[in-house]
Amino acid sequence: MILDDAAATRAAGARLAGLVRGGDAIALVGDLGAGKTTFTTGVVAALGGGDAHSPTFSLVHQYAGGRLIVWHADLYRLERETELVELGLDDAFGDPRGIVIVEWAEKFAVMPADHLMLELRHTATGRELVATGTGPRGRELAGQFDTAAGSVLG
Repeated sequence: MILDDAAATRAAGARLAGLVRGGDAIALVGDLGAGKTTFTTGVVAALGGGDAHSPTFSLVHQYAGGRLIVWHADLYRLERETELVELGLDDAFGDPRGIVIVEWAEKFAVMPADHLMLELRHTATGRELVATGTGPRGRELAGQFDTAAGSVLG
């Protein structure tokens, strides 16, 4: 799917918010400035969790108060896999009260076997978003997300 601007990126996040359920895990992959935090802002806002901010320096933000808790992690500044334990993601993954979104998830093998991967890429006219799933729920979410995007774009 092609995202023309930041508003379209937030809207794509809002579409995903309508599909997620407690226990879902989402990996966000892409270069600096590709729109990972902008996408997450759309998810968090649509779930009723307020305004999301980049967790680059705090590493994990928790947004509660909406339909689901959102644990939003950013692995960009981590240098060693041993630092992952301090984030507490193992406790959040699979928690039926919320979802986990991990930016820079490709840096370490942190994601559960069943998750949705969203890759954001720069294009000449904006961004491209590609959804793939691993495991039954990840594949289900990827298919639903692509269908929802097609109905909006089509």
